[in-house]
Amino acid sequence: MLTRRHRALRNEHMDLNSNATLRRALLGSQSSPRRLGAAAGAGLFGATGLFAFGSHAAFDAIPEAVLLLFVLLGTLLAVGAAYAGSGLLVSAGLVVGPAYGPLTFYAWLISTREAAPVAFVLSFYGHGAPALWAPVAAVLAAASYAIGALARRFGDRLGLR
Repeated sequence: MLTRRHRALRNEHMDLNSNATLRRALLGSQSSPRRLGAAAGAGLFGATGLFAFGSHAAFDAIPEAVLLLFVLLGTLLAVGAAYAGSGLLVSAGLVVGPAYGPLTFYAWLISTREAAPVAFVLSFYGHGAPALWAPVAAVLAAASYAIGALARRFGDRLGLR
């Protein structure tokens, strides 16, 4: 039979374990994949923003297909980062970076003009495009993290890692 003090210590230990588990899920267990993932997310944000700027300056066009491929690349990198042990925030950064890089440029571009079209679904240009991309990016980030974490867990159980 546990005394009141032992129950309090056990509950405190369980709270520490749940806090550590939440921290590990959000930030990851190792710092190296976390740093690499954060740098890659920031790099994809900058690269897609510059790509959108360059294509608009050179061709006055919006390369939707290429920008969607960047988002797919970020999603695949997020799966790999979650497999390597990074957290949900790194996966979110890898997905949100290539999605919101061009959105930032096009939002600035729209603000400098008198009129702009309403955005289509999965479009990077138009009024409402950032709001349309928010749930898509959230679902892609959560799914990529879940796939990578499940693959890591199955790899650990099967002895593949």
